[in-house]
Amino acid sequence: MVLPDNYILIRKEVKHARLRVSEDGRVRIIIPETFSQDEIIALLKKKQRWIDKHLKFFKGMSKINLQRNQILLYGNRYSYFYDLTYEHKVIVDHEHNTIRAKRNLLDKTIQQQWLTDVAKKYLANRTEELAGKLNFNYNRLYLRNQRTKWGNCSKEKNISLNWRLIKAPMFVIDYLIVHELLHTVIMNHTHKFWTMLKSYYPDYKDAIIWLDKYGNSL
Repeated sequence: MVLPDNYILIRKEVKHARLRVSEDGRVRIIIPETFSQDEIIALLKKKQRWIDKHLKFFKGMSKINLQRNQILLYGNRYSYFYDLTYEHKVIVDHEHNTIRAKRNLLDKTIQQQWLTDVAKKYLANRTEELAGKLNFNYNRLYLRNQRTKWGNCSKEKNISLNWRLIKAPMFVIDYLIVHELLHTVIMNHTHKFWTMLKSYYPDYKDAIIWLDKYGNSL
């Protein structure tokens, strides 16, 4: 059996076969070690529409291209400048979209740590502000490091947000926060949930469209 170049067959000690389609266009087929060729063919035939749907989705995504010295913050491109003046601080100029610091924020690890710190402060303050404004009550806020899941709300009313949201425009951040706050009242995505969400955040569809288009760049 010859698979397309973007298909990767992985045999593992698992009970059930599963498929993963990633944003780079690769389809990973994870199967039990005893899976036969006929079973693989049957699996792919059964899941072909699902595979095609996800490949089409990722292909339709747009990438936010950054210059070598740029950092994505609040949905905008900020130019980074190494500056010996600011040894213990990072100076963000929102008017001119510049970031100055002595630390090397172009290093991926250092940049992630800094953006996570920014996210902790901004997302915590904004969640508290929107909860008070819209009269929601939540328990605790957690920051997560996940690739595709943007937020979650537990039955205990604990809200989790992805730190990468700090790279998204503020209207997208607000949408995700309001979305999870509403889950403190309605856990499922019922018709009532979306109707209430529209009343709290009328432009929520614009935020969803932005995430669908650019979420893979965050």
